[in-house]
Amino acid sequence: MSRKEIEEIKEKRFRAIVKYSFWRSPFYRRRFKEAGVDIDSIKSVEDITKLPLTLKQDLRDAYPLGMCCVPKEEIVRIQMSGGTTGQPVIIPYTRKDVEQWKEMMMRAFYIANITSKDIIQITPAFGLWNGGFGFHFAADAINAFVIPIGAGNTRNQIRFMKDFGTTVLCATASYPLRIAEVAEEMSIDVRELPLSKMLLGAEPWSDEMRKQIEETFDAIAYDIPGLTEMGGVGTVGFECPMRHGLHMWEDNYIVEVVDPETGEPVADGEEGELVYTSLNREAMPLIRYRSGEVSAVISREKCECGIEHMTIKRIRGRTDDMVIYKGVKFYPSDIESILATYGVKHYKIEVGNGIVVKFEGSEDVARLVERDIKEFLGFRPKLEALPAGSLERFEGKAKRLVRVD
Repeated sequence: MSRKEIEEIKEKRFRAIVKYSFWRSPFYRRRFKEAGVDIDSIKSVEDITKLPLTLKQDLRDAYPLGMCCVPKEEIVRIQMSGGTTGQPVIIPYTRKDVEQWKEMMMRAFYIANITSKDIIQITPAFGLWNGGFGFHFAADAINAFVIPIGAGNTRNQIRFMKDFGTTVLCATASYPLRIAEVAEEMSIDVRELPLSKMLLGAEPWSDEMRKQIEETFDAIAYDIPGLTEMGGVGTVGFECPMRHGLHMWEDNYIVEVVDPETGEPVADGEEGELVYTSLNREAMPLIRYRSGEVSAVISREKCECGIEHMTIKRIRGRTDDMVIYKGVKFYPSDIESILATYGVKHYKIEVGNGIVVKFEGSEDVARLVERDIKEFLGFRPKLEALPAGSLERFEGKAKRLVRVD
């Protein structure tokens, strides 16, 4: 798709979705009126900042279907965001929405050269959390050999990878390291598996962790972003083989970067919170949704791979995971990148009166990590070197950051 085509589609869909949301959603009709928005004055994407931001709390308050734009009989499924505690956030889908999700995921498969010849093992859960379904919809559509194993039972995951010859692994970013650890216990060398590609996401992960994973498995690992509120895993963009960042599908989503404190747009290259507007969703399109994800625009020019959609940095973290300690702001991924350079795979960061970094490794590594954190991040944490196997293992999203009293 050329830049000209992208802009034309984006403009047309933006004007349409603003009017659609106003007339179909009582929430947006009320919100626009409260903000003094005349929808007839919204004529181009440049007018988007005239529209109010949508918050996660708005979605919670709308439970179960208070922000839905279609009657219940047009809904074919729901997914959930926001974890298992508190008021759930429900995202409804029409048949068109499911097809849109599948199409976005198929773009990722195409870029990663995943074909009907591949054997695709899907390890994220199949349930209200949408992890496994997007991968499955696309894998099924290209007639690939699908292993929809879901979450957990790592020994069985490895057995299936070996016995069925899995070539593509879909997983949370930290799970491959757990797979490698259990495989070693089973006397299986993961480098000898047929696995050649991994699509990993659901949590921030550093370039250093990626290097660990790729060297451990002798496979290429792609970063696949996505959030349930925008349709699910793989919907908003994908990483091309150039590894310059994430291409965001601007014909389906407008992506802004704003100051987390003021909500005002920031300049390209400046880090901030990602705000999404879904242009092609039917059941519950969201206008200027604050995602909590932290990134920055890298480029709006054509990539070496040929893609002309905008490129952003890989997700650094979430605004609610940011830690401020003695005036220094950092994310768990900042510490992970330092730990990973010394081969550390398992760690935990405890935040309370001070910062404690617990990891499995030696005292010698602890001294080096402490030095680097002081040098690169500007504070001195307490380092605790632990024996192998001391820290909790995760088969889903890893809980790296713990806030303690």
